[in-house]
Amino acid sequence: MINDTSNLKEHFILNPNITFLNHGSYGACPISVFEENQKWQRKMERDPVKFMHEDVYGFLEKSRERLGNYINCDKDSIIYFPNPTHAVASVIDNIKVKKNDEVLSTNLEYGSCDRMWFYHSKIHEYKYVQSNIQMPILDKESFLKDFWSSLSKKTKFVFISHITSGTAILLPIREIIEESKRLGLYTIIDGAHAPGQIPLDIIELDPDYYIGACHKWMCAPKGSSFLYVRKELQDNMEPYLKSWGWGSEFDEFKNTTQHKSKSHFQNKFQWQGTRDMSAFLTVPKAIEFQENYNWNDVIRRCKNLIVDTRNEITTLTGIPKICPDDFLIQMTTIVFPFIGHLELKQVLYNDYQIEIPTYYKDGITAFRISIQGYNTTNDADYLVKSLHAIMNNKNGI
Repeated sequence: MINDTSNLKEHFILNPNITFLNHGSYGACPISVFEENQKWQRKMERDPVKFMHEDVYGFLEKSRERLGNYINCDKDSIIYFPNPTHAVASVIDNIKVKKNDEVLSTNLEYGSCDRMWFYHSKIHEYKYVQSNIQMPILDKESFLKDFWSSLSKKTKFVFISHITSGTAILLPIREIIEESKRLGLYTIIDGAHAPGQIPLDIIELDPDYYIGACHKWMCAPKGSSFLYVRKELQDNMEPYLKSWGWGSEFDEFKNTTQHKSKSHFQNKFQWQGTRDMSAFLTVPKAIEFQENYNWNDVIRRCKNLIVDTRNEITTLTGIPKICPDDFLIQMTTIVFPFIGHLELKQVLYNDYQIEIPTYYKDGITAFRISIQGYNTTNDADYLVKSLHAIMNNKNGI
């Protein structure tokens, strides 16, 4: 383990001319992890048929075992997906929601997931209910009150983010899962931003479905995410694509199903036709990188920098924070007095070489900051100075 983790910039490929404060969108890969990904691609290209027909499934099992240890769950209860949206879609397509039933969510969820739920609910004639979370959030109790205010006797499922994307808020998922169990509801947790940003213990949380990204805060290669499904629900899951791993339970395919494992769940899902699985196989290296650099200390340093930076910016603008400090980890979303979020993004990138996402909703412009191990106080200070300069430019306000 390496003790000095104060500046990890040299371990990443990021453009040194850009102040990169947007890890939350697509992550960023350490050089050693990027090279590991290329190693797997070379291994595949050297002997493609043997790799795809014989080797890759043993490698996948080892990767899932490492990930399972990292998030504390059985390796055979995890299946890899290229992104969280794909994994959420698989859950939506497999749950049984009756006509006029309800799925309870919030108005803070990721846009692509909202669209999938909206479409699915229209087709199957049930309601996708988004509880209105009042902003700013005052505390855990007020959030839970807002969330459960839309509960009804027709509610059957809960879909909610562990850490929201647009508002960058850590939600009280443990309490929501516990209450859902008491009420007899199934829980689907969108944890895209959780692994690598907070300690994740699936067994202790005990959700029914949990989706996580490896390519975000775990710093694995792009295109590596996972879906956990509670064992009792795995037999009900079917992949959209029925391929060579499917059908082992039928006599017609008993002797022809390829890539059989002890897990019927794995047989059905892990082979989805020809695709590059190198990103999945690189996940153990990403975990190793974080272990080598004492990532708990990195997270603490990043969170402190997030809190301090938000304090400076809100002092500068005079606009209230959208949530208390204990709802933050390595991201924060801040309201900013600027007309036009797209224009703000262009000014920040083109004039100041700062990469952050900007948002607009209900007449309010905001931006999100992500702080990762490669960021320093100099990055945060430069952002604050740039925002001050923008505010002083009367043409931009």
